[in-house]
Amino acid sequence: MRNISVMRAGRRVLRGLNLRLELGESAAILGPNGAGKSTLLQLLTRDLYPLARRGSRLCLLGREQWDIWSLRASLGMVLQDGWLPPAGLSARDLVLSGFFGSRVLPAAAAVAPSMRRRARQAMLQLGVAHLARRSAASLSAGEMRRIWMARALVHQPSTLLLDEPGANLDPPARSLLTRYLRQLARSGQGLIVVTHQVQDLIPEIRRIVFLREGRLIADGPRERLLTPRSLARLFGVSSREWTRLGWQ
Repeated sequence: MRNISVMRAGRRVLRGLNLRLELGESAAILGPNGAGKSTLLQLLTRDLYPLARRGSRLCLLGREQWDIWSLRASLGMVLQDGWLPPAGLSARDLVLSGFFGSRVLPAAAAVAPSMRRRARQAMLQLGVAHLARRSAASLSAGEMRRIWMARALVHQPSTLLLDEPGANLDPPARSLLTRYLRQLARSGQGLIVVTHQVQDLIPEIRRIVFLREGRLIADGPRERLLTPRSLARLFGVSSREWTRLGWQ
């Protein structure tokens, strides 16, 4: 992203953003509510486009023009707007639907044996293979989060984009998800985590980007940025208040 600005409802929500993320890199975009994180995600999914300005450029995987479904398969996106699957759709078929860019597995879909193998492998990676025959609509929030991740992984993307991965999960489900995210990162899977929750930042994520009020205010290693002083500044509180809230 070079000199990227975005207007929404007459308000500029991203301001001259310059950001380069490498293929296969593990990094996090961290910021408070209203920082512009959702807008940044919608640029990556092509649901939004930046202002057309001289010197402005948005290039994804080496290209500026994309078919939206090909792009989402290439990046492996797990977004918060995951739809509620119909009652008759099994968890395995939901994962397989990722091959067809559809919300269900089409009745006429030609599911190749290689697709079934890749779907099973992805479900094994995320510890949800035992849920294959279960109705997707009956799964818990934590189980569904891992099913969505498996659905994204069937394309074997070099980078997995995760939107608030720990949102609405109870402590056991969050802990389990963290374990699988760490396993993915250790296997070489690139992860881009967009979040306002510091708890989502697994140790394998070494690069942190701070976003506040539509501007990139810091970009560097976690050792430098994940400190009480830096985090307090990002979230607009005092260092003492940040520590009092239990963050070290």
